[in-house]
Amino acid sequence: MSMATGGIAVLLSSTPHQFPGLKTIGKVVYIFNLVLFLCVSACLIIRFLAKSSALKESFQEPNESHFVGTCLLAVATIIIGAENYGTDACGPWLQVALRIVFWIYVALSTIQAIWHNWYLYHVRMASRQPFALVRLLPSFPAMLTGTIASVLASHQPRHHALPILIGGTTFQGFGFIMSLFVYSEYFYRLNKHGLPKPSDRPEMFIAVGPWSFTALALIGMAQAAVKQFPARYIISYVDTSNSQQSVTTGDITLVLAALVAIFLWTMAAFCLCIAIISVLAQCRVFGGTGALGMALPYWSMVFPNTGFVIATIRIGQVLQSPAILWVATGLTIAQVAIWLCVGVGTIWAVATRRMLWPETEAEVDGDKEA
Repeated sequence: MSMATGGIAVLLSSTPHQFPGLKTIGKVVYIFNLVLFLCVSACLIIRFLAKSSALKESFQEPNESHFVGTCLLAVATIIIGAENYGTDACGPWLQVALRIVFWIYVALSTIQAIWHNWYLYHVRMASRQPFALVRLLPSFPAMLTGTIASVLASHQPRHHALPILIGGTTFQGFGFIMSLFVYSEYFYRLNKHGLPKPSDRPEMFIAVGPWSFTALALIGMAQAAVKQFPARYIISYVDTSNSQQSVTTGDITLVLAALVAIFLWTMAAFCLCIAIISVLAQCRVFGGTGALGMALPYWSMVFPNTGFVIATIRIGQVLQSPAILWVATGLTIAQVAIWLCVGVGTIWAVATRRMLWPETEAEVDGDKEA
């Protein structure tokens, strides 16, 4: 919930067609997300303190273990939001603080990716959780390093921006390549076993994330590279002449990043369409058995799709296409509407004891039979 809300705050600050008051709305959503993050964190701490074995059981539970990394994903949206909303309002100290937080995030997400993936391999968690896409999540926080770098690097001094951009590229590549391994299993299972069970179908939107966030990170880091890279950066390694060039390293980087981002965006759009059709196919209107009742998997429709919308915005900006930017604005409106619907549905489900309440024996038996 927190990472989805934080993503909406970032989206509102990035949408191309701003109107008076939109930035204020974005700040309100961002502050609300800070409160939400603290409340959820406090509830989890109380849960783990109240029952000493709860943390261990959470790691051993297939439906919970893969989602440990979402805490760092929420932190990533908070860092990006601080850059987007705080740069104009705060002094130079904010950039210093964000730079320090960035490297702390790099360390934590790297340790988490290595240890968490090892643990899942060690206990053979895939044999107990057949839905492949959740195996993207342990490496997702490390991949978001590139997204954070794409936002932070432009406002950093050059001698600090270069390591941030190289670090962002490194871990964006790590996360994306790890996702390719999971995608191979995901598409294989779709072809062999068909669509996932109805309760897992909202999580099919997770497949949109790696393509989208890699696309927006590449363009964002390339835009920062135009400003921060020395004119002959890397090129000077093989060409030591001092000849002046009209095309700089940053320019080349931006062109390549834009073309690769478009390539990745296409796959994100494909995964998005497959997920939408799969969810709609459950509805009785289309001959299905009925839509899934309100559940936490519906939040998977928010965060990955937010990355898709921001990637669309970045592509529209770099191609200087008003048409793409207007499409992105329409997608922004739709995404905010989805976030509101899922949020209201969650509140209603919790209030009516349909979600986040201890299960009865009958419900547990029913889940096992399903």
